Amino acid sequence: MCTTKEPSMSRAGLILSMFVVGCGGPEPLGEVASEVRPQAVAGTSEVELALAPSEFHCEVMTEAARAAVPPPPPAIERAASAPRLRAVCPPGQVPIYHQAELRTHKAGPPLSPGLNGATGSRLLAGAYWYAGVLKPTDALSQSGVGASILFSNPAVYDQSDMVTSQMSIVRGANYHLVEMGLRKFWDAFPRLMISQWSYGTFNDAAGFVQVHGVYGPGMPLTSYYGYAVQQYIRHDNGNWWIWFNDAWVGYFPGSLWSGQFTSGDMAHFYGEVYSAQNRVPPLTDMGTGQFSGTWGSAYIHGMCLHTAGASCNYITNGWRSETNAAYYSLSYWNGADMEFGGNGGG
Repeated sequence: MCTTKEPSMSRAGLILSMFVVGCGGPEPLGEVASEVRPQAVAGTSEVELALAPSEFHCEVMTEAARAAVPPPPPAIERAASAPRLRAVCPPGQVPIYHQAELRTHKAGPPLSPGLNGATGSRLLAGAYWYAGVLKPTDALSQSGVGASILFSNPAVYDQSDMVTSQMSIVRGANYHLVEMGLRKFWDAFPRLMISQWSYGTFNDAAGFVQVHGVYGPGMPLTSYYGYAVQQYIRHDNGNWWIWFNDAWVGYFPGSLWSGQFTSGDMAHFYGEVYSAQNRVPPLTDMGTGQFSGTWGSAYIHGMCLHTAGASCNYITNGWRSETNAAYYSLSYWNGADMEFGGNGGG
């Protein structure tokens, strides 16, 4: 059954953004307040992605990508309201962005509902803190997730700390998983995160087949501060496809999971902070650094689940996951919208 009503919003959410998802796929985002969004992007205008020569290199599109037939894109009646970026490589080539390896961060433990702890979830050398929503799904029919995620540039206390704003489709306790969103780690700016887990192992973007001339794993997100950017993860024709803003980015081949990961049993929408040295309080910002329910807090709107085809239906009655509201808080009203964030007690 398609959901067509608009998701509920808080006072801050109404001021910041309006978002509607149609039954046939993503609809474009509405306007964001000028205090948050520095400039309007009209129609199909494109902006330049400012990159140093050391930021990326171009590679000829792989034969697998050339042979792939992308699934029909979701119906978009108007241009995406977030910027479209000009291609940075010649035709037939894709940019491979250079980014720091996750040297100290190897991906945190699975989200758990109803968290309320003082010290975060410990793993390896650091601690993980979450504020988000989980939604159990029918593993036989669940084929992806979608949402509009506000992008910002969170303040990071230490360069080895990490912060994300993201969504994922999950099978088991992070046994198989595809995720995407914003990640800031070891850089002065956040990058586009497109990652996967297989058989309980975090592999980051390994195996991803890129088909877009500018969007790709590790792409700097400096052009998107203050924008809520539409994103989708969808299983189609045997592969897990990634949609960003206004185009398909590429896909993870189903062969990475030997064809065993074709749907999920849980959807996640959340902010995450990794504090490298187990600091309490953790001090790194989540989202915009503002706590949920306050002016300018980060948000994820239009959280939805794919079932058949391109339909993406709003979630209801998700489970809360909030490690410690004194550091990072969550506002959720049992619908398709959430606000999250905080300054980690700093």
